[in-house]
Amino acid sequence: MSWLSWLMPGRGNAAQKPGAATPIATSARIEPVDEKPLEDAQRSDTQQVLPWLLGCETLTDTPMTPIERSALDAIAKTLAKPELTDNLLPRAAALIPQLIALVRQTELPTAAIAERIGKDAVLAAEVMRLASSSHYRAQGSVANLEQAIERIGLQGLQTVIARVVLKPIFQAVPGPLSARAGKRIGDYSEALARHTAILSGRAGQAVFDAYLAGLMHGTGWTIAFSIIDRAGLHIAVPPSQAFGAALAEVAQRLFGQAAQRWDITAGFTALALDARRNGLAAALHPLAHLLRQAQQPCLEELALG
Repeated sequence: MSWLSWLMPGRGNAAQKPGAATPIATSARIEPVDEKPLEDAQRSDTQQVLPWLLGCETLTDTPMTPIERSALDAIAKTLAKPELTDNLLPRAAALIPQLIALVRQTELPTAAIAERIGKDAVLAAEVMRLASSSHYRAQGSVANLEQAIERIGLQGLQTVIARVVLKPIFQAVPGPLSARAGKRIGDYSEALARHTAILSGRAGQAVFDAYLAGLMHGTGWTIAFSIIDRAGLHIAVPPSQAFGAALAEVAQRLFGQAAQRWDITAGFTALALDARRNGLAAALHPLAHLLRQAQQPCLEELALG
């Protein structure tokens, strides 16, 4: 299924028109989902993310090395702090407020939204590209930005904004692991966002919250690699399976630690708090369930790319 298919009106969560009174935030309350404990296959999918990000062979079936343990200890010290320091994800301090401001403006009348979007050439071009894609071509050509915004609807506009505004957040920072995985984290995050959004439509969850969760989930890996690089630790590639499993869990908690300050939507904030407390395997929030489910199709797509 193409990732654009869930943007079409009548599929999943129906596309809303910009300017509608319906708020974009969802309830912050965490409700347990009817889900069995994380299956072995899903655990395997989660652990396969690391070798893909590093572009290496399957993780080794060897004991965790002292350097790997030191890396986890360095991450544990960061997680023990009340908040994440900005230098571990330096672009977030500028990009997240920009995203919040733009998303909140999607509740304005269409003409006002078009005026604001039109000031950003890259964002405007992406909105026009989506509205002119094959999924909307049957509705005729698009003459201007207002028509394009009307056509893609509220959730289409919000996801375009998130994708364009947040893309620089995954640019590689100095360090061997960060440089090695930087672009791949961005690719992984976009793929995970698409598949999480598709699943959210089927589950009746807020599509934008799901897309945002998938897109930002990779920041946990970005932060983890940055911590290891800043500690001067050189992890052998491929690392051990034990290290990969532990790193996948703490990366989820690091995502939560960073995202708990990003008050983009109530649903996203609730996921962040749950992620920091419980990691991936034990998280209760419905968005965490969707993220786990999206891992396999995300990895399949990346493997074919």
